Amino acid sequence: MTEQHEFTEIRADRACIGCGFNLFGQSVSKEEHYGLAICRCPECGTVAALQSYPAMSHWVNRFRAILAAIWIVLLMGVFFGHTMAITGMAQGAGSIASEDLGGIIGQSFYEWEQAKAEEALAQNPTPVTNTTTTPTIPGLPPGTTVVTNNGVTTINGVVVSQNPVVSTSSNHRWEYVSKEWVQNHLSETLASSGGLLKNIDPEFLIMYIPGTIVSMVLGIFWSIALISGSRKRVLLVPLVISLIAISLQFVFSSPETGPAYASNIAQSYYGRIVGPFYIATLLLMCSLGVLLGRSLARWVVVMALPPRNRVPLSILWTCDHKPLPKP
Repeated sequence: MTEQHEFTEIRADRACIGCGFNLFGQSVSKEEHYGLAICRCPECGTVAALQSYPAMSHWVNRFRAILAAIWIVLLMGVFFGHTMAITGMAQGAGSIASEDLGGIIGQSFYEWEQAKAEEALAQNPTPVTNTTTTPTIPGLPPGTTVVTNNGVTTINGVVVSQNPVVSTSSNHRWEYVSKEWVQNHLSETLASSGGLLKNIDPEFLIMYIPGTIVSMVLGIFWSIALISGSRKRVLLVPLVISLIAISLQFVFSSPETGPAYASNIAQSYYGRIVGPFYIATLLLMCSLGVLLGRSLARWVVVMALPPRNRVPLSILWTCDHKPLPKP
């Protein structure tokens, strides 16, 4: 017995999705392969299904494209911000680590400069000018003539040897060191002070506190933001960021061969040692955030939302081929 189906015609205004022709009055037929009721446009031959959803306007598609572009720009902005953040923190760690060595370099240059000035004055005495008589100087008989010229004291025309005041203040790391001293005495100063490892300031370890927090948060962000990719692929993002940051660290910490502040000279050494090591540690913390990010997000969803409201977030499970949580 053959099953009978009766098909009528379209009794309402309906535009063809291909050419816009009004399909009112067109007959409904049975599609041969699937047995579905269809209507074929007499103008362009486009098949019109009898059951359909309202056509989306072009503006909806445009808004989708705009939102997608905004999302891409946002991800690029986070990528740039992540790179600059860990680069800046690495620079800060190198700066803190170099404080002691900067003071040593500045102090050494200060003493060298004072000794050089004293030697120049001893070899080339300045003519006596601006003579004043001070009869009450302790230890000198009355009437002894004391002459000062440019801050140099002479007694009866003889230059008095003055020992320069040697300061041990760390402010000497802001001394502006000459190129001559850098080329001739810097290596000797580093060797005599015990080298870079001995003079590292351990206070730079405090920079690991904000670095760890920021890296973990950013790792969780990348794990969820790039949810369409596997976690192994997502790990490439912090890896590329770290490589860029290390490259910038070497650029910013180029060796100082000309006149520069003592602090900058010291930082040029530690920036290339402490900086990459610091960035590598942050990479490990960011990778840990990537690996734990989706699991943490699933836990938050299960704890915060009832089963019915978890459906829109089911991608958190399906992206890792995990079954949806049971109610």
